[in-house]
Amino acid sequence: MTMGTSSNNSVNTEIGELDLIIDRIFNAPRELVWKAVTEPEHVSRWWAPYEYTIPVCKIDLRPGGLWHYCMRSAEGEEHWVRSDYREIVKPERLVYTSLFSDADAVPNDVIPEQLNTMKLFEQEDGKTKMIVQVHFDKAEDLKFTVEAGMAEGMTNAFLKLDLLLAEAQQ
Repeated sequence: MTMGTSSNNSVNTEIGELDLIIDRIFNAPRELVWKAVTEPEHVSRWWAPYEYTIPVCKIDLRPGGLWHYCMRSAEGEEHWVRSDYREIVKPERLVYTSLFSDADAVPNDVIPEQLNTMKLFEQEDGKTKMIVQVHFDKAEDLKFTVEAGMAEGMTNAFLKLDLLLAEAQQ
C-alpha cells in the first residue's frame, strides 16, 4: 500500500505499509485526555464511530489487563472487542493489542489482531497531541481494515472525544 496523508477536521491520517497512524491535537491538558482514554465511564462516551454506542466497557488498566467493550449500531448490531494491555506509562503512553471477540472476550477472526500504540504529548497552551499507531503484521490485513472504515471510525471517535473534553472543562 502506498504512503498517503489526508486531513479531516484537523485529524491527520497516514497509511503506510503495515501501519495506520492517526493524530489530533485536543484543546485539553494531558491529564484530562489520559482520564478520557483510560476510565470506562469516559471511554464509553466517545470510543466509537457516530451512530454507535458503547453499552459495555470494562477496563483493567495494568500490563496484562483486559479492555473489553461492545460497540452497538443504531440497528442494534453488536461488535465486541478485546484489547490486552502490554504497556502503560501514565499519562504518556498506552500499548495494547486488539481484535474482535464475543461477549465473553473470546477472540474471533473477524479482523486480524493489531498492535496499538497511543501517545500523548503536552503542547503549548494546555493542549495535548494524541498519536495512535495501529500496526499489522501483514499489508493485506491493514488494507482490509482501512477498507472496512477504521480510519473514518477513529476520526469520528476523535471528534466525539473533542466534544467530551470541551464539556469536561466547562
